Order: sequence, then structure tokens, then C-alpha cells
Amino acid sequence: MAMGSLWRWAKAFLCFCAVAFAQTPLPYKAAYRDRALAALRAFYAMDFYRAERILAGLDTLFGPYVGTSYLRALAYSWRIELDPSTTWFDSFWEKELKRTDSLLRCCAPHPLEKYFIGFANKALEVRRLYVRGELMASVWKARELIGLLEGIQKYADLYPEMQFELGLYEYYIAYFYKNYPIMRPILYFFPKGDEGSGLARLERCARDSLNYTQYEAAYFLGYIYLYQAKRPAEAVYWLSYLAERFPANPLFRRMWAEALYQTGRYAEARQVISSWIKAYEEACPKPPCYLIAHKYPTSEAVQAYGLLGMSLREEKRYEEAAKAFGRMEALLKTLTFFPAPTWARLMREAALLEKRMGKHAAAEARLQAIRARDDVPSYLKGPLP
Repeated sequence: MAMGSLWRWAKAFLCFCAVAFAQTPLPYKAAYRDRALAALRAFYAMDFYRAERILAGLDTLFGPYVGTSYLRALAYSWRIELDPSTTWFDSFWEKELKRTDSLLRCCAPHPLEKYFIGFANKALEVRRLYVRGELMASVWKARELIGLLEGIQKYADLYPEMQFELGLYEYYIAYFYKNYPIMRPILYFFPKGDEGSGLARLERCARDSLNYTQYEAAYFLGYIYLYQAKRPAEAVYWLSYLAERFPANPLFRRMWAEALYQTGRYAEARQVISSWIKAYEEACPKPPCYLIAHKYPTSEAVQAYGLLGMSLREEKRYEEAAKAFGRMEALLKTLTFFPAPTWARLMREAALLEKRMGKHAAAEARLQAIRARDDVPSYLKGPLP
């Protein structure tokens, strides 16, 4: 059989299977919903193997289905959020994104699938590029969301999850238009956004315990309030909620501590992060540890020690802060890859400690190392405050 014929046969069979089961596994069908929500909760709780077993069970029960493929892509995206020092998950993430897109294109999907899952999958492609530092490429990819936006708006009142997607769109279009002038020629052709309306929609989703997007909405609210809207007191609320609901998730805990730090609650920030650091040191006696086989990735420990050093520095406990930053650097040396912007931000924090301790030459040497790297954004190369 020719290769082209084999591919057409395989694609036709896949479409037949998806269509055959299409009336059963829609996200609002109870038989599908309960298992899908269990998988979501499992990977927020760092139990990825359990999540994978649940998703495999969905395949067994319902056959190839676009929602299950999308959940796998989301799980890979979370692995990279939790451990950006590894690119091991990236090819699997890309594969599931393409598989979800293929299932949507070949099988005349229900509106809930076409718009809710279709929009979510495209947004995840944008997120993948953004996480990898390809900002302009992510905005260019976001053009593919425009064709789905009308359907999202049409069905948002019927399906609460679409409020999450509409909220993310409204916030980020307005945010990027306001803060990145270089993007405005592209964003001019997008439907306009509104930061306040977007955040309000996200909050409604985050408070809805039956919503698929509840925890994603809470995470984005924490992320936006902490890093983009610069409203850390509101970030504390959402991030403490997530950290208490999923205590094993280091990203939620570290971001909660960072929000506390940004509000000047240094001792609380230190207490929140210290318990995770203790668990990391017990679980990873020989770094580096990666998320592939450990729940305590070294890349997250690097940021945790950096935050500990920052908190101690603001409490004027300079010698203890220096030890925390020293441990941070020792762990960094064990990693073959670490995101350049995060590295530069942490190095600036260590340089600020050295400046306050009167070690001006050491602080300047750190700044020179930052400025020497082409992969560090220019805003991180300026003088220390």
C-alpha cells in the first residue's frame, strides 16, 4: 500500500472513531466530565502519572477524542511551567497540540468542541511560544484566535468555560497593546480588549467550582496581578488559595511567597518558601533533579533560594541572605539549561545584596555578566536601584 494511501486510510479511521464517540464524551457529559476533572486535579497536584492513567482510561472508554488530546497538551504545558530547565517535554507538547488541531479539523466538531477546545488549543500554542521567549511569534500566532472569537462570544453565556477564554483574550489584547508599542501594528487588526472586563470574567470562572477552567483562571489571576497588573495584594489571595488547595505544587507556593514579598511581608514570604526548600533538600540530595522523575525540580529550588535571599536581604539579615544566594548559584551550576530572563533577574537580586553590603565591585561584575548575554532582555541590563 502506498504511503499516501496508508495515511488517508489512517486519517479516515481516526475520524470515524472520533465521530462515532462524539455524542458521548462532550465535556458536559457526566461520564466524561468526572474523569476529566480528576485528571486536571491530579496534574495540578503534581501527580502526573495518575493523570496520565486517567487520560488513558478516557481513551479506552471513548476512543480518540479532541478533549482528551487537549488535556494531554495542557499537562505537558504545566510540566514546562513547573520545570523550565528541561526541554524534554516540549516535543510531546507540540505533538499533542497538533493532534488536537487535527481532530478538530477532520471531524465536524460540536460548537462546544470547535470553540471551547479549539480556542483553548490555539491559546496553548500561543502560550508555548510565549513561555519559550518568542514574544513576537506568540502574538503572530494569536491571529488564529480571531476566527474563533465570534463563536466564543456567541456561546459564552451557555458554557461558562468560554468566559475564561474571553477574559484572557480581553485582558491580554489590552495589556499588550498598552505596554508593547512595537506590537500595535499587528494588534490593530484584533478586536479590542479591556483589562477590567477580562479580569472580571476570570474571577467569575475562578469562583465556579464546577468549571473546568476554575484553577487555570485562578492561576492566571495570580500571575496577572503579581507580574503584569502589579497588584500583589490581590495576587496573594488567589495564589494562597491555589497553594493551600495543591500544597505539593511548588510553582503555586513560590508565587504565593513572591506576592507576600511584593507586599512587604518578608517574614511570611520566607516561612512559606522555607518549608518547600527543606523538602527539596531531603528529596534531592544530588542535584540536579528534574520533573521527569522528581516532584522537586532543581530549577524551582533555584528560584526558591533566590526568593529566600531576597526576603532575608529586606530584613537586613545580610549574611543569611548571602548564604541563600550562594546556594542558589551552586544549584544553578548543576543545570545545563535555565531561562535567561529568570537567571538575569536572580543575578540582579544577588547584586543588589552585594551593593547594600558595600561590595560594589562584585555587584558591578554581576551586572557586566548580565549585559554580556545576548539572550537577556535589555530592561534587565540597566543600573541597580
